[in-house]
Amino acid sequence: MEVHFTPEQEAQLVHLATKTGTDAERLVKDAVSRLLLQEDASIPATAPELPVLHLGAMKSLRRRDIYDDVR
Repeated sequence: MEVHFTPEQEAQLVHLATKTGTDAERLVKDAVSRLLLQEDASIPATAPELPVLHLGAMKSLRRRDIYDDVR
């Protein structure tokens, strides 16, 4: 696979690679690998299990049951 960068991007990559003590190709491969691993970790394998709530029977509420302003 080939990736094409603009001359400015390539210059930035070479500068960063020189600064970190590696070559530009290795720097890009490492960055892509980290990105893919990070993406895999952010996607859960299964959906989280939701709790089941047993609320029981309730009577219907009237306005006076909810608000204090009704007499």
